[in-house]
Amino acid sequence: MRSVNHRLLALLVIFSLLAACSGAQGTPTPTQLNPDAVLTAAANTAQVRMTELVSSQPSATPVTPTVQGSATTTVSATVSVTPTLNLTASPVAGGTNKAEFVSDVTVPDGTIFKPGESFAKTWRLKNTGTATWTPAYSVVFVSGSQMGGASSTPLPNNVPPGQTVDASINLVAPNDNGNYFGFWMLRGPNQNNFGVGPASDQPFYVEINVQGGGGGGTPAPTSPSVPGGRLITDVGLGVDNASVEGSCPHSFNFIAKFTLTRPSTVSYRLEAETGFPLTLPSPFTGALDAGVYTLSYSLEFSDSLDGTARFHVTAPENVLSNQVAFTLDCP
Repeated sequence: MRSVNHRLLALLVIFSLLAACSGAQGTPTPTQLNPDAVLTAAANTAQVRMTELVSSQPSATPVTPTVQGSATTTVSATVSVTPTLNLTASPVAGGTNKAEFVSDVTVPDGTIFKPGESFAKTWRLKNTGTATWTPAYSVVFVSGSQMGGASSTPLPNNVPPGQTVDASINLVAPNDNGNYFGFWMLRGPNQNNFGVGPASDQPFYVEINVQGGGGGGTPAPTSPSVPGGRLITDVGLGVDNASVEGSCPHSFNFIAKFTLTRPSTVSYRLEAETGFPLTLPSPFTGALDAGVYTLSYSLEFSDSLDGTARFHVTAPENVLSNQVAFTLDCP
């Protein structure tokens, strides 16, 4: 404000000088020398200048104070629930029932037991059909020596196609010495039996030897290769239920065995005589590796008969098995 007053005094001095100069030139008119007008103009000029000065000063910006404190934040979360996945395979309804024998888990063929000795027989079977086996499926006795086993034993678990199962039955060795075969198959919920082989109609079996002085579930010793280069050894044949009455038609199941000591081309066939013409399984010829071979044959008859059968290896050596007899008495 002090600088504004100084400027106003300076203007008044200037105007006074101008007025003096004008008086020297001549008598001024009233409008030229009106002191009120001069003061008014000076005041207006001062007011404008003051306005400019005030407008040029920076204006104060109001400051909003920052308040520090706690705030409650609400968070909305979406929870995604993953459903529990059941990894248990559902049984396939329908489909075909087929089986494949994989191995004897217990009691190899020819195992020796004492009379009346208890044992468990376990087969490893593979589901080669399209239906899932369930505990509604069972192992059932079909022929031969039942050896005290249950007529039907359920499978222990589900068996999808392509998987295997260890099927077990509890048995008791007969009281008399001898060689015994028991033939078993699988039965589905529809009560139809099925088994192994190309047509799924062949049973799997258990074979034991009962000897009064032996026992302990000892596997029968295998015969060593015969000196002199023998290729075929241990040729044998067995039949289930050798004598049957009142159950016609009836299928007799034959089990043939032989040992091949070296890889070779082998030919063999089942031979049988019943007093009338028979249609027998076709002979086999093929290259085989060394090992023990077990074969299953089934012959069905509708009429009474007395027959005999034997297994014949014709190459690379000519070897005959023991002869077995079988009888069917139809009503």
